[in-house]
Amino acid sequence: MENFRVFFVNLVAKIIMNNFPKLAMSLFSEQYKGQNLSSMHNTNPESFTQVELEETIGQPFNNILQNVSLGFAADAGTVALRQTMADFHYECITSDEVITHAGAQEALFCAFSALLQAGDRVLVVTPIFEPLLQIPINIGCVLRSVNLDVNNNWSLNLDDVEAEFKLGCRLFVINFPHNPTGATLTETELKHLINLCKKYDVWLLSDEVFRGLEHVEQYRLPAVADIYKKGISIGVISKAFAVPGIRIGWLVCRHEKLRTRIIDIKGYLSICNSQIDELLASVILKKPEKLLERNIKIILKNKMLLMNIKSIENHNVEMFVPNAGCCVFAILKHKKSDIINLQAKEKIEACYLNGSQALVNTLAKESGYLLYPSSLFKTKVQAVRIGFGSRDFIGFLKKINGENYDKK
Repeated sequence: MENFRVFFVNLVAKIIMNNFPKLAMSLFSEQYKGQNLSSMHNTNPESFTQVELEETIGQPFNNILQNVSLGFAADAGTVALRQTMADFHYECITSDEVITHAGAQEALFCAFSALLQAGDRVLVVTPIFEPLLQIPINIGCVLRSVNLDVNNNWSLNLDDVEAEFKLGCRLFVINFPHNPTGATLTETELKHLINLCKKYDVWLLSDEVFRGLEHVEQYRLPAVADIYKKGISIGVISKAFAVPGIRIGWLVCRHEKLRTRIIDIKGYLSICNSQIDELLASVILKKPEKLLERNIKIILKNKMLLMNIKSIENHNVEMFVPNAGCCVFAILKHKKSDIINLQAKEKIEACYLNGSQALVNTLAKESGYLLYPSSLFKTKVQAVRIGFGSRDFIGFLKKINGENYDKK
């Protein structure tokens, strides 16, 4: 009997691990624990401090939280926060069509779990942020992908998308502005895409966590949930708004039955958010442009510096400098004519033979910075993700190349 119990427990553990394998990003980061590395792969602008945030929104936290309830919040989120989202972040959405979550990751998990079942065909865009791919795989979906065109500024070929739709598709998953490349669509392309979704009756999940970080506001796309009835928009306070210490994400969907199912699934997870976090977010997110203005200022300054990057640890790189977000995919290049001495040659050859992983290892060892290799984003392109949202970005550039960069 005891042997059977041990067997059963081990079997259940195996099933759980198979359904929820450790994410590759977590596995990758574990190998650098204890090395005190500075992350330069982040996709969000430098996080606000409390003092800086209070100055930006013009209110101290003490005033906001004077009479906050410490009871449970509503499962869908407090009325105050959902109304803030409807009023300040969307055009056609009501507060009832917003569901708040403990970060964007929970919102994604609930949306996928509510919408999909084993055998459903799901189309994704690669390179890709791993959970957008892995959660449908865990459910048992049939995954298909379309690749952004590395030779055309990471553009999306809509003919390729339609070809996949013709084969059958339950859900198309997009993420623009895009992680890790920073690429985005034009509004014309987005509308064409939505017309394709309507034509082939495809749900469209749009991971919009970087919406608002367009370097020129005119490039900002409409939220998918605003313009498509079978569209789902995902947002979070941590990325575009640079406040990851407040654990608030949200999901917007106009389909009532799907929202009900999502709340049912959320009941197995966070159930509801912290009243403190929701109240803070409901006030902070009433000043979206003030937060974004601060973030864009940092990004634009660093974007000018980004254009000076031609090599990393003696390895030539080439990149499409994006017009949105604060991360870039630097593609590894190698020209023998650029080799100056044997030491440089050895470094270059080692990096090129082993790809982006070797470059990341070299950078961590010799410069104390951590980047993310392209292997984490389900692509064969050899590249590294670099975040340029930090105020210390110039320090990173000096460290990796030893060049004199203008601080102005």
